[in-house]
Amino acid sequence: MPRTPRMTDTLRGKTLVYLGAGLAVAGAGAATATAGFAGTTPTASARYDSAARAGHAATAHPGTQGKHQAGQASRHAAYVPASTRHTADRARHRAAHRRHANTWATISRIVANHTVPRAGHGPLPAADRLTPVGTSGPQAWMPITPARWDNATTIVRQAIHMKMGLRAAVIAVATAMQESTLENINYGTYDSLGLFQQRPSAGWGTPGQILRPTYAADAFYNALRTYQANNPDWSHQPLWQPAQGVQGSAFPYAYAKWEAQAASLVAAVTKHLI
Repeated sequence: MPRTPRMTDTLRGKTLVYLGAGLAVAGAGAATATAGFAGTTPTASARYDSAARAGHAATAHPGTQGKHQAGQASRHAAYVPASTRHTADRARHRAAHRRHANTWATISRIVANHTVPRAGHGPLPAADRLTPVGTSGPQAWMPITPARWDNATTIVRQAIHMKMGLRAAVIAVATAMQESTLENINYGTYDSLGLFQQRPSAGWGTPGQILRPTYAADAFYNALRTYQANNPDWSHQPLWQPAQGVQGSAFPYAYAKWEAQAASLVAAVTKHLI
């Protein structure tokens, strides 16, 4: 299934809730994943009183003075000053906030700066957005198995490594979703193989090379780079157009239906990698 970040942790009576990652896949391209904090935190004294009552109930026994004294000694030994507990609570809160402070806008800008160094905080160019022109036509969906997730991760990682930008990653993932259902298959039409159904007879490489996801992704991006050089407005074209420019498929519009899920998947994988 598509992975939606979610986590619920319980820390000493404090409930920390992270509310998902939102992704606007129409027009704007980069959405914002927000992390929210909810719940109540008992005061230090209330926590200590509760612990003390529990300790007393567990250790004290009517008519047994020795056990009562032992319970008191145990409670006193376990006591932590309120200032220490407050400091620890604040440190945990800050650490949790840092882990989830990166919004999608921040992550996309990190990738953009890795692709082409930029200054300032203006709008990202289309090549660094997930869906700069929105989706085309009805959208499809497929369950994301561990194998599909791993293959998508390889495709996105290579886009970042080759400084291709996030839009190129979405195009590549959507293409692989159409060609092979994002699985590294060793069969296809004629001699087509792998994630992108690349053909050894068409010069894509040897069968062994094509069946290596990293090689297949690099080969796709190299062909896409050539298409980009010949089509400077490629990032403003609908997804199927650059995908078809690389693949030369008999069904050029078929790539379009995977754009929304491909964008969500690229966003999830990119956050995982960053």
